[in-house]
This record gives sequence, structure tokens and C-alpha cells, in this order.
Amino acid sequence: MKLYIAVLDVVPAHMVPVVVAHAVLNANTRFSTNPLYVDWYLNSFKKCVVKVNQKEFDKIALLPDVFLGHENKTNGGLPCCAVVCPRGEYPNVIKFAKLWQPN
Repeated sequence: MKLYIAVLDVVPAHMVPVVVAHAVLNANTRFSTNPLYVDWYLNSFKKCVVKVNQKEFDKIALLPDVFLGHENKTNGGLPCCAVVCPRGEYPNVIKFAKLWQPN
């Protein structure tokens, strides 16, 4: 099981660590009672940061158990990071997303 963290491709590379940190800390609080999250946290703790475009981000945002994070000075304060609670099956929009890497 993996925790997927999807970052919008418009987020500047130097801000991605900050945006991801904000989102993951908040998602941890939100998912802390979810049995799948607890199992992931105790037994796997694997994470993937992927880069997605707006269309892909919108699809991910509609999935169940997704935390949408933002940073006030990035992307106009709008959500730009989606933390997907671990699950058994992941939709293609997540499975085939490209790993994020700095420019």
C-alpha cells in the first residue's frame, strides 16, 4: 500500500516540499481513524509524490478519502496538492501519473 500525493504541475519546484508538508500533516490528522490509513502507517509507510495537470487533479479530487491541501501564496491559495488515503485499488489517474521530480 502507498500514500499517493498528487501535486499540480503549476506549483513551482521550490514550493513543492512546502505544499506537500502542509498537506500531509493535515491529511494525517484527517485520516488518523481510517483503518486503511492506520494499516499503511504501521506496516508500509510507502509514499509517492506525483505531478498531475488540472484535469487529472480534478479527477483525483472527486475520489473518496482525499485531502486537498494548499499553501496560501501558491496557486492563489487554491488547492494544489491532493493526498489520497491508502486503498486496495487505485484508479488509473493515480497509477499512471508521473513521479514528481525537481526541474
